[in-house]
Formats: sequence, structure tokens, C-alpha cells
Amino acid sequence: MNIWVEWWNNPNTTSGSHAQMSKNMSIYKPDPKDIQRRFFDTRDKANKYAQQKMTEGYYAAVKEDRSL
Repeated sequence: MNIWVEWWNNPNTTSGSHAQMSKNMSIYKPDPKDIQRRFFDTRDKANKYAQQKMTEGYYAAVKEDRSL
């Protein structure tokens, strides 16, 4: 089983507070060449790295394939 983290820069488009939102936030889908990846041995290490990237201002997702 392969475990990896994908992360990309999440542009900040907020203005005002959530109570003053004039439109719903949309999910930003980056160009595939802008997505960075890093592979890990365990899911715990991948989760810690993803949390670190999120605190740095990136959007991060832990992914895995379910190979036999």
C-alpha cells in the first residue's frame, strides 16, 4: 500500500467575516503540474506532514492506494 501527501498553494480569497459572506467559497482545483507529492511509510507520518503543510498555508490531502 502506498501512502502519500498531496499539497498545493491555497489562494486566500476571504473578505470580511463568515457572517458577511456575499457568496459561498468554491473549492480551488489547481493545475495538475502545481500539485506536489511526498510519499510515506506510515499513515501517522503522512498525517503529521499534512498538518504541518496546512499550518504553512497550503491545502494538503493524505491519499493512499489500496493495492494488494
